[in-house]
Amino acid sequence: RPHFDSVQIYGPAIAPIGFLKGKHRARLLVRADKSVNIQHILQGWLGTIKLPSSVRMQIDIDPYSFL
Repeated sequence: RPHFDSVQIYGPAIAPIGFLKGKHRARLLVRADKSVNIQHILQGWLGTIKLPSSVRMQIDIDPYSFL
């Protein structure tokens, strides 16, 4: 788990709708001060992760709903 000042990471946790259309779902919340270039941090962090081909990741900046 990366550590940066002014950035908080919550989760991962099972999503409120944890199983949908035959797939398991989880979520991770990243909060940061407006002065932090969170997109740059996420790009660097995601570049170090090797996900199995069966795992799909979706990123939503400022989600309207957190389901």
